[in-house]
Amino acid sequence: MGSSHSYISDPAKFAASVDVDNEREYDYVIIGGGTAGCVLASRLTESSATSVLLIEAGGPQESELLTKIPLGWPKTLKTHLDWNFISTYTTTKWANRKVAIPRGKVIGGTSSINALIYQHFEQWVNLGATGWGYKDLLPYFEKSESFTPHPAYPGIIPENHGHTGPWQTGLSNESGPVNKAIIDACVELGVKPVGDFNSPQGCLGVSSFTFTLDGKGQRHSVAKAYLSPSVLERPNLTVAVHTTTEKILFENSPSGPRAIGVQLAKSASAQKYRVKAKKEVIICSGAVGTPHLLQVSGLGPKEDLEKVGVTVVKDLPQVGKHFQDHAAGGPVTIRAKRGWTLDYLNNPISGLLALVKWLVNGTGPMSALGVPGAAFIRSDDKSLRFDGKLAGNEPEIRDLTAGPNSPDLEVMWFPCITGDLSSPPPRGEYGVTIGAIVLKPEGSGTVTLKSSSIYDNPDIDPNLFESENDYNVAIKGLRFVLRLARTQSMKNVLDVKPHSTNQSDMFWPGDADPDQTSSARIGSSPETGVVDASLKVHGVLGLRICDASVFPSQLSGHPAAVVVAVAEKAADMLKAAS
Repeated sequence: MGSSHSYISDPAKFAASVDVDNEREYDYVIIGGGTAGCVLASRLTESSATSVLLIEAGGPQESELLTKIPLGWPKTLKTHLDWNFISTYTTTKWANRKVAIPRGKVIGGTSSINALIYQHFEQWVNLGATGWGYKDLLPYFEKSESFTPHPAYPGIIPENHGHTGPWQTGLSNESGPVNKAIIDACVELGVKPVGDFNSPQGCLGVSSFTFTLDGKGQRHSVAKAYLSPSVLERPNLTVAVHTTTEKILFENSPSGPRAIGVQLAKSASAQKYRVKAKKEVIICSGAVGTPHLLQVSGLGPKEDLEKVGVTVVKDLPQVGKHFQDHAAGGPVTIRAKRGWTLDYLNNPISGLLALVKWLVNGTGPMSALGVPGAAFIRSDDKSLRFDGKLAGNEPEIRDLTAGPNSPDLEVMWFPCITGDLSSPPPRGEYGVTIGAIVLKPEGSGTVTLKSSSIYDNPDIDPNLFESENDYNVAIKGLRFVLRLARTQSMKNVLDVKPHSTNQSDMFWPGDADPDQTSSARIGSSPETGVVDASLKVHGVLGLRICDASVFPSQLSGHPAAVVVAVAEKAADMLKAAS
């Protein structure tokens, strides 16, 4: 059943070849060792009577130094730690523009921070997600978190955080002096300073972020939190790495198709194996991977599946629909004066010294969050100075948020020059990179099959900025960023030129802030969603989904902490059903 080894990469040790009659069986087979998968694997195996196989296409993170350094996350993009998804769409406004969609390909997946708000979850309930309101999820946020306060941030409210969970969170004041300067600039423009984003009253305002940081100054991923050495030693838990789930296996029953296991392999040309699930198969592959796997397994829109030669197991028209991502206008990179930002780390000697300091005692700039803070604002807030004057005489923007305390724009910053995150920034230059994120886009996209093979990435059309409303919100955000750069608070920080005619150096509409959701969303029927309120796939027995793809709608914040809470709740649901 299980294995006392931490990770297994040889399928012959945990699965049976498709060429033989015998089967390897587990109570639950979990596909995807990311945020939700780690939580479920840990919680379900708390009972020694329950066996779990967790399958991850990537590898373990223990040997990946960059996943441990809080400031190191940009260096993980477009590497073996990233699925390297690229959107395949062509929009009418931004012809032939491709958007990178980073997704973690490693145990622990894509971990982030959260900015929660009560109305989001009540909106979910109104969309048919009964049992997923704020009061339903609050105990699971608290259950997952272990918050450590920081003396530099007295405004944090301890009651808004959990203190006994496995996932460690904290704060850092190592982001350089530019962080406080930008917060002061936002306040100068009328944004309310807040002590703690994690409040049921909402996250409107500007503040530094709480993030996943352990006592050693290392990023505390969900894998590290939930798959600790003691958990990995459980004989009823098997964690398979470098293994691709090729498709879900089904059998017919009087009540419809039943998921009975999965087919897996090391690569497209390698030996095929299969495992059986005695109770359920649970997909935790994310807003791109989940609809991709569902469709290659025969679950999805009938016409789309038949077009690429996939045998239809169940016609589910909503699979891969309603794909939403936060859309970014920008980013804007503005030249800064020396001494304010973290660009000095691009100097090999300075960078090496900072790395040594972090390795020795877990402190210094390497322990800083790449995005140390943000301002959450509303584009219709007439008290804010978006372009040097109070709002007025501008295109009308429809309110798509969950309520009056819910933002539709996030202004976030990097305390350095980032470029496009795929090429090294220039040495000897100093700057700050500021982006404006559309949090509640009106437009939604699709994830569809390119072929019948799981090894061919799907067609991903995020449909960014096809909505005029989304475009107008992004423009308001860009105006705010440019205005912020000319505040008194930033006067001694930035080296802003009086005039600039090269707008393309600053603004590229059509970027994505990678927080994808809703491509297999909760709905009361197959006509409105893919799963019911119990996360069971409509019309299919023995199959559930647990990741951001089930979100009924996009959040005005970052989703990883919400995914953890959803997985914690799902684990309790599964235990109760056993």
